[in-house]
Amino acid sequence: MAASAVDFKYIYPFASVLEEGDERRLRLATYGGVEQNPYFFKGRLCYPRRTADLLLAVSLISRTHFYSPIDVLQFADPVVTSGGERLRFESFSVCCGAYCRLDLKPEAIDGDWTGRGTTNVDFNPPMRAALTGLLDSETVGLNVGTDRVELERGSEKVVEKKVKLPVRWLKGFVEVQAYQSRMKPAMEVSSVELRQLLKSVSQQATWQKGSTYYIVPAGKGLRLSQRDAPRSVAIGAPGRLKILETLLRHASTIRIYSGDDGVSGWELALNEASLHLILSPDASRGFSGEGQVLRSLSSDQGLDAINRVRAALQWQARVDVEELSHLTKLNDTLAITNALRILGSRGLVGYDLAQSSYFHRELPFDLDLIEDLHPRLQKARKLIEEGGVKIMLHNSQTIEAYVKGTNVEHRVVIRERDSQCTCAWYAKHPGERGPCSHILAAEIASGAEDKQAAKVE
Repeated sequence: MAASAVDFKYIYPFASVLEEGDERRLRLATYGGVEQNPYFFKGRLCYPRRTADLLLAVSLISRTHFYSPIDVLQFADPVVTSGGERLRFESFSVCCGAYCRLDLKPEAIDGDWTGRGTTNVDFNPPMRAALTGLLDSETVGLNVGTDRVELERGSEKVVEKKVKLPVRWLKGFVEVQAYQSRMKPAMEVSSVELRQLLKSVSQQATWQKGSTYYIVPAGKGLRLSQRDAPRSVAIGAPGRLKILETLLRHASTIRIYSGDDGVSGWELALNEASLHLILSPDASRGFSGEGQVLRSLSSDQGLDAINRVRAALQWQARVDVEELSHLTKLNDTLAITNALRILGSRGLVGYDLAQSSYFHRELPFDLDLIEDLHPRLQKARKLIEEGGVKIMLHNSQTIEAYVKGTNVEHRVVIRERDSQCTCAWYAKHPGERGPCSHILAAEIASGAEDKQAAKVE
């Protein structure tokens, strides 16, 4: 069974190539944006070899299967954002269970910022071969535009390419930032410590479905355990970390982040760049199917704050809540934070673990598709339209409802800290992968009741 995808037609103005000459220039063909041939950034790489290794890692992630489900996805091109201060490259693994982001800071790139935006990058085989051969002693130019990323040379050709963009990527981008916004720093280790740990990790550990391991501090190093312990970090399929091995020689520090849901984050910090690898709780779980943003997508509360915050976004590399408060004239920081969370669920901001803040980028996809890509949300709205939700109790502590199922009514109980449903989906994933369609329908319906009561008052 083929994986669902959205058809996009990409027109590349030339083939990605490494130009030879007195100064080698690498040109990455891209497609995106609304204007013809403007540039966001024009300059050069300050550390060509290290930057090439990092870019190759982002590309490798997008071509790697850590887990092979029946509906295998095609490869996809990384997304690059120019924010006027740094360049960000983002990609998912083919199975969507690993997310990678490379941030090139001002120290990594020298040049002129002439615009801001997001586009897609074509890492074709000749380009990957070219990146492999770069040296730090060379001068390598870098230009990023709405329809191209250049590190140039060679004859320019327009390449038309029909691409089926995996639906999982669109959903994964909005899901992974929701996880990251809840994660906390867990520990900081050296590249030597992580390298020693990875030597003990079997590549087969990548494929073990349903097995949870823990990274545990041990003296001056780390060890892998199948038992939880103080200060440990849960990680499903730890073999996925081996993709970082070749990059450890470049990293000065490795920061590890964790959440209560089994998602882990790994930051390789360099002086001029950082690379983040975010791993799902299990190799078989892609971020695209998690459903963490369903409540945000279904919510229209705080619409005024959402619109004000969105209007104030200006491709900031770091979205500062206090600055937004000044720009939007909103004194409620909680309302601003909630607005950012909702905008994140709609693909309009990402989350940076290193800075514990959101950053502005607009995915180069049709963002109107995002809500339509979630079947649980679509089913919840249909249940409401068909009168399939009966609210039996609704007060400040509890909502109880009966929601229509297949030949049965399901009892839904919603409280502040947890929700329950009698359906089979909830029994399989009790609160771990977002709400089921019945809980979501009851939440939306009870919110509609609140609005009606407000109108009467």
